[in-house]
Amino acid sequence: MAVFNYKKFKVSLRADSKKTQGLHVGDIVRRQYFDGRNVIYSLMAVLETGTDANEQAYFIGALLEGDEPQQTEILDFARITNLFDTDRSGALYLTASDSEAPYMDVIDGIGRNASLSWPVNVAVPMNEDPQSQYILEDSTLATTSYTKYYLGNSRILHITKNSTAGTVRLKQDFYKYVANPNRVLISYKIKASKAITATTSLEYVDGVRVDGQVDVNVTTDWTYQFHAITVDWSGRHLRSVKIALPNLDDGDEVWIADFNIILLSSVANFGDASQMRLGRLDGMSDPVFGRLNGYGGYLQKLFTSGSAHISGTLTAGDENGFGATFYAGKIHRNVLINSLAPTITGDAEIEENVINPTGVGNVYRFDDMITITAQVKAWYQEHIGDQYTFSFWAYAMNPCQITVRQNGFIVGTLQIEAQELNAWKRHSITFDLLEPSSATEPLTISLTPTFSSADDDEISSDATVIAADTRIEYEDALLFSAPQLEYGSLTTQYQATDSILDDTDDYGAWFNRGGIGGTIQNPLLKLNFDGQGSIGTRTRSFLLRIDGSGYFANQNISWNAEGHVTFGEHVTLDWSNLTEDAQKSIIGRKVTISGNDTIVVVKGGNSGFDAYSPENLQLVTSFQNFTADEASFQWQYKNSSGNWVNIDGATSSSYTVGPLSSLWNDDNVIELRIQVTVASMVIYDNYTVRKMFVSGYEVRITSNSGVSFHNGNCQTTLQAKVYYRGEEVTDLTGFAFLWHKYTLPSTAEDTQFWTDHPELNRSSDTLVLNYAIGSQDRFVCVVSTTDMFTYDFPISF
Repeated sequence: MAVFNYKKFKVSLRADSKKTQGLHVGDIVRRQYFDGRNVIYSLMAVLETGTDANEQAYFIGALLEGDEPQQTEILDFARITNLFDTDRSGALYLTASDSEAPYMDVIDGIGRNASLSWPVNVAVPMNEDPQSQYILEDSTLATTSYTKYYLGNSRILHITKNSTAGTVRLKQDFYKYVANPNRVLISYKIKASKAITATTSLEYVDGVRVDGQVDVNVTTDWTYQFHAITVDWSGRHLRSVKIALPNLDDGDEVWIADFNIILLSSVANFGDASQMRLGRLDGMSDPVFGRLNGYGGYLQKLFTSGSAHISGTLTAGDENGFGATFYAGKIHRNVLINSLAPTITGDAEIEENVINPTGVGNVYRFDDMITITAQVKAWYQEHIGDQYTFSFWAYAMNPCQITVRQNGFIVGTLQIEAQELNAWKRHSITFDLLEPSSATEPLTISLTPTFSSADDDEISSDATVIAADTRIEYEDALLFSAPQLEYGSLTTQYQATDSILDDTDDYGAWFNRGGIGGTIQNPLLKLNFDGQGSIGTRTRSFLLRIDGSGYFANQNISWNAEGHVTFGEHVTLDWSNLTEDAQKSIIGRKVTISGNDTIVVVKGGNSGFDAYSPENLQLVTSFQNFTADEASFQWQYKNSSGNWVNIDGATSSSYTVGPLSSLWNDDNVIELRIQVTVASMVIYDNYTVRKMFVSGYEVRITSNSGVSFHNGNCQTTLQAKVYYRGEEVTDLTGFAFLWHKYTLPSTAEDTQFWTDHPELNRSSDTLVLNYAIGSQDRFVCVVSTTDMFTYDFPISF
């Protein structure tokens, strides 16, 4: 078992000391000084405080790491944080003996902010969050209640057993992967309605492996419990801290308060908890800038009253590293082309569902070497030998080493340790640009991850990335985003770039959105107010969109993306302010073509030749605000390619189109236009002419007995013959015949005739007549094809 059996030491104030004992139970205290030969360092957890029989104040501490306290040493301990009392979580830390000294830190919130489990309520169904709620492994064995504060104890869980069966277990999972040599600190207070022996353990969430467990004597009074357990098994599995409460009878009660799980490394290496540092910044880690170095000041917040001066770059962004909000400084900071979607060769996949730590750009997943094209060859050749810093955001699921190459040459390696896993971290490396093997190469940067071998654990490993709306499973893989290449050795806040860079050393300001003038929330000039990159005024009287379109004067003057300008009805132009040439240019000159636009072509006929009506099309033009003497003319036609072509010799204001002109296209259409040049203005009018064809079919009716008969009898056969262009059509398929009877001089059809003579076939091309004639009869045959023609055959007596 990997229970850390820490040593306890009693540290007392001297009887003649004028100091007071200010430490409390749960404090994490530290001493560190240089004795002339060595740095003496001890980190302890305060387990008990009091005053002995000699009236000496003391505290009993558990030595977590460092040197054992000796009688001859300086025993001045400073509180770093408290494991459960948030009012005692801050400290001022001034050192000249640390490895990165000198500096002064204002640290606060380690015990709470770095906690792996800090319950503030009792778990409710469908909302079981073990980091912020107390959870029983089997909630049917007991009832629970929660009290925020009572008699010096906070966050109190009250457990009442409701049967004699089963063992009640408090099960607190934490969603952080921990591996050896991490040590987990477990801090809580506990009491029961009767004395029992509880068991506290650190184990896998599923209970398959146990790193360590401790037996705890629980009494009817509050006792403070503090355990340190070293991680023994694989770091690829999530863990739980369990407190087993056996031998409880129906109605027995247990109280647990001020529960906290935290890593020893979080209280020992408190750089991440520093709210402010003055002095040497080496070793400080910021979520936006990564590892800091050099001398300076690091503050969570800065307030100035009076004068404030900035030398260099001023960048505003949120805590997640999104640097594209406000920027004042060097315009060409990030020299990497298109950091939002860089050109990458290698097996890299875009992850659509993973949240980007900077808020913009693609996230890539890869497990082997990838190569990024950072700059073009011309830029590269001009900057060989210059020092540049390459930075990026990475999310690793397993410890790994990243080898960084510039154009194939190794320029350094980056380590992602176990404590940095399963979280977005920014990494950077500084190097001089090396000369490539060939002058034609662009600047490339390659990343090759090498993952640590798996623990000798037969249980399958996995890791989890919190995505936008799901959890994605990975093994040995690296997530990558937001690359930046900048001049010098400092890493500045991420400056997103696209495919166009402004290669300049000038300084300027850039706003993602906002405005100028007026108030902050209602400026006179609004920048990107619609989220689409537009610029406009507070009253929307002016607008410029990203595609180039926009308007002035409340849309009375507007233009589209192609630059076509439109004037509204309220735009007034003063004629007297225009020059004579301008007046002529904008005067309402107009040309109009008129004339017959159709030639009717009658096909065939008795002559067998086509006939045209009219013989030619005469096109003439009329003019508005100019005369023909002031202008020159050119007639044009549109050819089969859709281009306008000048018609040879057609340079007058009129034009004649003949039926046999070579300009007719396959559709028997000619698209014409006249181009008129008057002063410096060219105006046009278009006109389309066409041919319309009429069929050359005709019908002739013959009688085999003539057309005159004696009164009282008639015997003949009428036949309707169809001709096309003078030639008889013998195949009558597709033709329809219908005979009609009239009695002259009436123009009304004699329909009774067909009723009286049902033997007659009205729908044949022949009609056999044999009946008594009493007056003048007239027969008409209607022949139908695509067109309709009639031929009248009168019979006179």
